[in-house]
Amino acid sequence: MIGAGLRVAVCALALLPSVAFGQRIGGLGRGGRGAGIAVEPALVIPKLVNGVNLLIEHRQDLALSDSQFKRIIVVKRSLDSTNAPLMRKLDSVQFLFKGGGLRFGSESPARRDSLAEARAMIAETQVAIRSNISDAHEKVYAMLSFTQVTKAQDIEDKAEKAIADEAKGKGRGGG
Repeated sequence: MIGAGLRVAVCALALLPSVAFGQRIGGLGRGGRGAGIAVEPALVIPKLVNGVNLLIEHRQDLALSDSQFKRIIVVKRSLDSTNAPLMRKLDSVQFLFKGGGLRFGSESPARRDSLAEARAMIAETQVAIRSNISDAHEKVYAMLSFTQVTKAQDIEDKAEKAIADEAKGKGRGGG
């Protein structure tokens, strides 16, 4: 029979990955060796810029007419309907592997294979999402004037830069 203290210790160890997920762990080992080890999630789903959503968010900055706005909303709804099952697929895979970045010891071959398959599925799904966004993007940009297109491209460039900066910050161990 397992003692109460041992049961508490086993339970605490079982919860450690979920508690430590996404946090920095310091002071592992003697003399602080291993301090500052960044724990990363097993799977990362990169963010995508959706130019159609940005047009809607920046309606006033782009001076969209009511007619343009209504037609863009129709394209957005169609895009959202098309991408919804793909986004659910990504969410499901990310949830399945949530908190899998913290490991003590080597990874099993089955786990590595499973992660490789999940990463490939994420890449394929994102290609499909990007393609859908690109098709919708062409449709809505055809509705815009030259000035609106120029402003919209600037807005998209800033959004893409913000995502890239965020990814760089995470790569350095930042937020």
